[in-house]
Amino acid sequence: MRSIIKESGKQIKLPALLLVLFFLGGCEKALDLKPVKSNPVLVFEEAWKVMDEQYALFSVKGIDWKSTYQTYRVQVTEEMTDAALFTVIDHMLETLKDGHVSLMSASDTATYDGFFTLYSTNFNYKNIVTSYLKNDFKVSGPVIYKTVNNVGYIYYASFKNDITESEADQVMNEMSSTKGIIFDVRNNTGGRSANAEKFVRRFLGEKTLVKYEQIKNGSGHENFSDAAPYFLSGNSTPYTKPVCVLTNRASFSACNDFVLFMSVLPNVKVVGDQTGGGGGFPNDYVLLNGWKLQYTATKTLDINKHPVENGITPDVNIGITLLEESGGKDPILEKAYALLQ
Repeated sequence: MRSIIKESGKQIKLPALLLVLFFLGGCEKALDLKPVKSNPVLVFEEAWKVMDEQYALFSVKGIDWKSTYQTYRVQVTEEMTDAALFTVIDHMLETLKDGHVSLMSASDTATYDGFFTLYSTNFNYKNIVTSYLKNDFKVSGPVIYKTVNNVGYIYYASFKNDITESEADQVMNEMSSTKGIIFDVRNNTGGRSANAEKFVRRFLGEKTLVKYEQIKNGSGHENFSDAAPYFLSGNSTPYTKPVCVLTNRASFSACNDFVLFMSVLPNVKVVGDQTGGGGGFPNDYVLLNGWKLQYTATKTLDINKHPVENGITPDVNIGITLLEESGGKDPILEKAYALLQ
């Protein structure tokens, strides 16, 4: 499923040095898109070729890109409108089922959202606040938190919302004497990896390997750099008591990294539904007609060097039925509390 969003003056960033882009940890881009008249056939060919040579996940996704070309090339003519061409390229990109792949013109944006919309939501913020927090909680930057029966609860809605070191310290200092923490990142579709890492480090006692990263570095589908280890530094006073990380299919991109990093720790259990994936970092390319093509340009691997693009399987797989949700219940949260009691 693709989301078509009408926008004007969307801002993105032209591709720069990959390593700088990837490891500074943002998914946000900025650049003026100006319509340019160009031959539809040339634009389609360019879009297909850019993906063919630079997209990193064909093997992970199990996609025959040459066959995909045959399917969609016959739909392109030199006389077709921009709107018709946009639709054809969008449908071609949709076959990748990748939330980091998007097509953007000055007025339209198409991005795959089936990584979470095709599944049960397994989260209701209103139920959390009213049924469990009783409309009584603290706020530190973008985070809400509360301690109930000596178990801490933290909810970080989006890593797009920056948190300072002092704000993270405030939360963790107040949680230091609890017997366990529930860290809820359901419906967190990502943002800045730096925000995720600020919290992860507070659970690490020493420098820890949390993933490997491979960068697409050639035109062949399997041309990658060697798997580079990625470490996070530890904290002098880490939280080492039991932790449950709550996830659903909308836990994506930088949030997928957060779950991956936390899952390395022996005191952490992931509870809920599989994450939405999106481990790789996106890069941008501007097509001949001025449209922006965004694609995944790296492959993220867990500490055993297995790809995590399609999501992280929880230790405790549990969902929420519509009847439970309508009754104000959250079995995922209740299961986490039970595990920590």
